[in-house]
Amino acid sequence: MIKKIFILCFIFINISFAYTLNDIKKLYTNKKYTRVCSLCGNMYVAFKNDENFLNMFADSCLKSDMISKMVLPIVKLYKTKQARENAAYFSTILYEKKMLYYALCDNIDISYINLPKTNYILSKIFDKFVKGEYDLKDSSYWFSNDKNVAIKYKLSIEGRNHIKKMYLRTYKNGKIIKVRVYW
Repeated sequence: MIKKIFILCFIFINISFAYTLNDIKKLYTNKKYTRVCSLCGNMYVAFKNDENFLNMFADSCLKSDMISKMVLPIVKLYKTKQARENAAYFSTILYEKKMLYYALCDNIDISYINLPKTNYILSKIFDKFVKGEYDLKDSSYWFSNDKNVAIKYKLSIEGRNHIKKMYLRTYKNGKIIKVRVYW
């Protein structure tokens, strides 16, 4: 039994490290952000001091809405001005996610928080939330899109298996077109 587990772990590790940094760059260039975010998590130890790798890692996780995984690269982005700027950007989004989650789960007032603006959708929702620019219906917060009236956003907390998750659903003309899940 132990031998089988060891073999499976060995195979997993070899598959994880079968990718090179050039392979990751190609996937990133081809906008395979979910794949890049996952692979970078497996390759982090090998490239944790490479700022290009760390930026690809964090940006891919952001673009694939896997923002909790940005923690590892954020911590290591400190050597250059650009790296610190990127770390602050990624940290802002991660903080906004955590504060929204805290506010929704525990009914905490976060209207006093003022953070830098980013183009990430959760940042836009955070900004509208703290300003009170939403409609509350059935314990869900509805937000309008300033640029496209056909698009609306619904922010809610849903519990499954004793775990509360924050859902951000995007609607276009009343139909769901995207669901993002955070915790």
